[in-house]
Amino acid sequence: MATSKHVAPDPVTTPFSFEPLFALTTAFAANLAQLQRLQLDAWLSWQKSLADSGQELFDEWSCRFGGGVPIDG
Repeated sequence: MATSKHVAPDPVTTPFSFEPLFALTTAFAANLAQLQRLQLDAWLSWQKSLADSGQELFDEWSCRFGGGVPIDG
C-alpha cells in the first residue's frame, strides 16, 4: 500500500507571484483616493455655502446702510 505524502514546495525554487498583493494594494489605494475625494467635495461644498451666506449678509448690509444696490450687481 502506497501512501502519498504531501511535501511543501521548496521556497527557493518555486516562483512567487506578487500579483495578488499588488491587486489588493491597488484596490485599497483606489478606495482610499475615492474616499478622500468625497471628503474634499463635502468640505468644498460647506465652504461654498459659508461664502454664499457671507456674501448674502454683506449684500443686505450694503443695501441697508450703503444706500443702494450692492457693488457686484
